[in-house]
Parts: sequence; structure tokens; C-alpha cells
Amino acid sequence: MRSKTIILVILIVLVLTGCKEEKKEYMPFYNPMHTDYLQKFGWQAERFASETKYEAKTLQSYKDHVDTIRTEGNIDLAPFFNKEVVETGYVLKEKTDLYNQIVASILESEGKVIGGYLDFNHEVLQPDGVIEVHPGQTTPMFDANDSNKQFVIGRIIKPDSK
Repeated sequence: MRSKTIILVILIVLVLTGCKEEKKEYMPFYNPMHTDYLQKFGWQAERFASETKYEAKTLQSYKDHVDTIRTEGNIDLAPFFNKEVVETGYVLKEKTDLYNQIVASILESEGKVIGGYLDFNHEVLQPDGVIEVHPGQTTPMFDANDSNKQFVIGRIIKPDSK
């Protein structure tokens, strides 16, 4: 009986010493359609922010949000009121000298991107460790290299130009 216990202990030790925790680098997965859309405008996603699914015939219930998207984001969602719409937000790698957080929201319906807009915000770390986000401007999606837009939101700082 004693020799069986010793053999069992030896096997357990061998198994445990042979097991190494393999640390894998976290590689975020973003919808390729979204990353292509952002790259087309010169933007890069840093991290996922949010996703909201609006069931068919419910979008009009979010009147204030739909109005903001129409007036500030320049996207008319009325043609999609009878369809499901998905809104996905990504915090971008880019910053500006006026805003330290840019969130790109991408809208899609029936598997196709129907538009996108940008929210320029300022993140402030409070003494208690809580991060407050102060909303700034919402703009239509635009090319990150368009210097004409930069007078409104500040000079865009690319992640590789720090």
C-alpha cells in the first residue's frame, strides 16, 4: 500500500512540474468590418467601449440619441427604423491636444456599416481613483488626416507620434 502511495505522489509531482502556465498576450478581437471602416478614415481602435442592439421598430424610442446622431453625426437613421441596428463604440488610439479620449461609434444594419461618428471627450482621473469622462463634441466620421477638421477638435496626435 505504501509503495502505491509513493508512486502516486511521484506521478502527481511529475505532472505538476511538467505543467507550465503559458502566458499568452491578450489580443483583442474587433469586428474586421469595423477595423476596415476605421482604417479607411485613418483611425485605430485601442479598446472596445460598448455595443447596443436596437431591435427592429425600437430605434425611434431613443429620440434624443437618434437626433444627436442625425444632427451632430450627420447620419439619418429614419430608413432603418423598421430594421435592427447595432451601434458599436471603440475608444481610439488617437488623441488630440484638446481631448484625451476619442470614441468612434459605428452603426450597422443587416451586416453592413451604415455610418459612424466620433465623440471627443476629456477623461479626468479623480483623487479617489475614479475616472470621469467629460463629453466634448460629437462630429461626423472624418479622415484623421483632414487638417480642416482639426481647428474644432484640436491637433490629432497619432499613437506613433508621441
